[in-house]
Amino acid sequence: MNTLIIYDITGTILSSPITGGYIKPTGELHYLELEIPEGKIIKSINTETKEPVLEDIPKSDIEKLQEQVNNLAQANAELTSIVAMGNSNA
Repeated sequence: MNTLIIYDITGTILSSPITGGYIKPTGELHYLELEIPEGKIIKSINTETKEPVLEDIPKSDIEKLQEQVNNLAQANAELTSIVAMGNSNA
């Protein structure tokens, strides 16, 4: 789905579904109609190339916690394996 991005001469995005607020424009207004790749957000517009400057969508707190849970589960499994091997040698 295409998204309409309105930006000023500095590359600051003024209007899109992303900003959700109002920023006073500097100079002329321009627009781009583009498709934002999945997992990305638009940080600004490169005014020389008329291309969006994209960033990865930051991980949510839940995603960060899920990674920690997965890492802890893996570490726990490794420790359990080490302890089990130590008990079998005794």
